[in-house]
Amino acid sequence: MATNVTEPKQTEPTASLENKDVSSTNTTVSSEILETTEDSHVDEGPHMVHLRQALHKTIKKCIGAARYTRFAKSYKFAHQKKPQALKSIVKQFSENLQSEIEKELELMITEENLVPLFNELDQQIKDAPPKSDTPAWRPSGNPERDITSHIMQAKLKEKERLQYLLKQVEDENVKLHEALLTRKQHLLKTQQEITDKLNMFEQAAEDCDKIPGTEIRQLLSNLGHNASN
Repeated sequence: MATNVTEPKQTEPTASLENKDVSSTNTTVSSEILETTEDSHVDEGPHMVHLRQALHKTIKKCIGAARYTRFAKSYKFAHQKKPQALKSIVKQFSENLQSEIEKELELMITEENLVPLFNELDQQIKDAPPKSDTPAWRPSGNPERDITSHIMQAKLKEKERLQYLLKQVEDENVKLHEALLTRKQHLLKTQQEITDKLNMFEQAAEDCDKIPGTEIRQLLSNLGHNASN
């Protein structure tokens, strides 16, 4: 007779071992961040505390977007056959993602030296002179009068801007006028020199007209004879 041998069922890897590995990894990362923070511990002021709170809320909001329903829609086969395993994977993914984001943010804060910078900002705010006791502006109940004061400020600023532009234009005009005057004086001087030269040539021409032609020819002949000798 043939005997039926029942094969032992192969147990699928459970998510508990993976959870333990992830938990141990997260614990290691968190401990490393904590040790780094403790080694370089600096008292943080209110602005730095507010920044950390805002980053924490942002991380929570981003991680909250990775809901199980989104993964179930994308991995329907896993959701139908192994929903618990998929939930475990989603949980591990969220934990690892949050851990990595927190680690990167902590590294950024350290590298950018944000804690001392924010503490310096807090100190400057603290050392700043107190605000004036002059009461803040309040509407008087007359809209026309209230709006006039606001419009006046804008008009005064516009007036200052236009006056500045006008001064620039006037300065430029003065420079152009000086350059034009210099050029004009140069042209007048050149014109006078040309006039003097023309007068000289005209005088020379008149002198030549007064000399008889025979004397000019005799003079030219003598000059040619001397040049040939």
